[in-house]
Amino acid sequence: MTDLTKKFAQFLLLGDTVSSFKLIEKLLHEGFTSLYIYENVIKEALYYIGYLWEIDEISVADEHLATGTADYVLTKLDFHLDQNDEQVIRSQKQVMLFCIEGEEHYVGIKMAASIFKQNSWNVKYLGPNLPLQHAIYYANKSKPDVICLSVTVSHHLKNLPEYIQTLEMLDHKPTIILGSRLAEKYDLSKFISNQTLIVPNLENLTAFINSQLIGIEA
Repeated sequence: MTDLTKKFAQFLLLGDTVSSFKLIEKLLHEGFTSLYIYENVIKEALYYIGYLWEIDEISVADEHLATGTADYVLTKLDFHLDQNDEQVIRSQKQVMLFCIEGEEHYVGIKMAASIFKQNSWNVKYLGPNLPLQHAIYYANKSKPDVICLSVTVSHHLKNLPEYIQTLEMLDHKPTIILGSRLAEKYDLSKFISNQTLIVPNLENLTAFINSQLIGIEA
């Protein structure tokens, strides 16, 4: 945990959207990549805030304010990166991203959506707490090449097998990716089949995206 990350965490806890984004903007101007910012500043700050909640130094209300502020920063950063990316190579590939039912921790999957977008994928970000029947409906409607689902809280792991098995049975056979920080603590392979990829962080996700650089048009 760096002093910079702690400073960013304090801005989040204050709900200070202006200072939060100025810190991120400064890092961009200094040449840091969005991937570095996501992994080493935003993610680490939120982990630190989660730790403060676990030891009762902050309340649920504080955590919610920090998450809302981080959401604002991510949205503004996404817009900022779009503005600076006027000439891009467009991919025909499409990705659908969401959190499974009951899972409200969406910042990680939102950052994953941004990574795909920055790599010119057609992104369908469906947010937190998506019931399986609605995920299936939208997957059949949009037929994405990749479906990314996220789970952050361990007691939601029991719902994974049904999601994975059903998504793998889709007629158009998308690649299924499970994104979860829980991969650092648990053997998630027992909750999924060997047809689904486990991606524990955004660096691994970027490596996957780079491996898919086919079917790109100028």
